Amino acid sequence: MEGDAQQLDALRARYLADQVATATPGQRLLMLFERLLRDLSNADAAFAAGDYYAINKSLVHAQEIVLALRDPLDRETDLGRALSSVYNFCFDRLVDANLRKDPEWIARCRQMIEQIATANRVALEATMAAERRPEVSSVG
Repeated sequence: MEGDAQQLDALRARYLADQVATATPGQRLLMLFERLLRDLSNADAAFAAGDYYAINKSLVHAQEIVLALRDPLDRETDLGRALSSVYNFCFDRLVDANLRKDPEWIARCRQMIEQIATANRVALEATMAAERRPEVSSVG
């Protein structure tokens, strides 16, 4: 049975690796948001259960993703500066939540991240739809 579980874990890992490898940059970005939101939900559940190990694990991973989202931003643009500020805010709150074992800010961070993720999802869907549409040429 243990061998079956290891084989299943290996298959899951391979599937995820293949999924990431074949995804577009926009799809990979959405995958990061999905994982970040899952980490925040896991942290909430761990707080409810009083599981300090799971709290730490979830929040540290969430912090790593926030940094991965923040670091490549172009801070020379208004959007880059604004997103960087949001990510810095969330990172600091998640560190505080972990150090103080206080879940208060997790919901607020989740709300902001969900809004950014939704905006990115809408933009990606619009881009993909535009790429699928045949170009209409105007011949005058």
